Amino acid sequence: MRRIVDLTLPIEEHWRYGIKFAHTRSHANHDLWQATSYNLESHWFTHIDAPIHHDPEGVDLNAYPIQDWCITDCLILDFSDIGDNVGITGEMLEKANEKYKDKHFDSILIRTDRGKKVSWKTTEFWDNSPYVTEDGGIWIKNYNPKLVGYDFPQDYEIRKIRTMKPGDIIVQPVHEHVLKDGKILQIEYMTNLWEIGAETCQLIALPLNTQHADGSQIRVIAVVEE
Repeated sequence: MRRIVDLTLPIEEHWRYGIKFAHTRSHANHDLWQATSYNLESHWFTHIDAPIHHDPEGVDLNAYPIQDWCITDCLILDFSDIGDNVGITGEMLEKANEKYKDKHFDSILIRTDRGKKVSWKTTEFWDNSPYVTEDGGIWIKNYNPKLVGYDFPQDYEIRKIRTMKPGDIIVQPVHEHVLKDGKILQIEYMTNLWEIGAETCQLIALPLNTQHADGSQIRVIAVVEE
């Protein structure tokens, strides 16, 4: 039996993103059809990063033919018992991978159940999140999946973005090692990983077909065979 788990955040009004929805036509106004406009940036909500997002010399999503990575065998590395503000190190990732060390997966998800513990609509979700350390980012780069996904802000200093001022520097070693050096696609701000209920799954990830994109909203589902 096949079970589908949606790993994608809903696109709705949110303080972090400033998205607004408005009817451009509506039945209430006696229009023939209803239509909605909204503003959407490429790195809001559940989205995929291309290297050019972090590297001025990096490639965009067009350099990654979708048939190469949109359907993958996926390993879920479980850190659901991790506490607030705890770094996930390379050693911890290696230990979590121990059972599958003789098999390589084209995609990996790092699971902390952050959205189950703390609502993603609160500042708390970001401000005290676990994160991946620099050597953890190096571990991911060396594992070399086609795709890696997180259900938490993977770089410690992502929490500083909402209060940053002009001229502030945000240091993101995971982006540096995984996205820039490793050229590995990243999916950020996933959810519901706890509903997969298995250590492996088939992962299906489909971004919008925007051209030469530095990133894109993406619908991600896990397919679990039971």
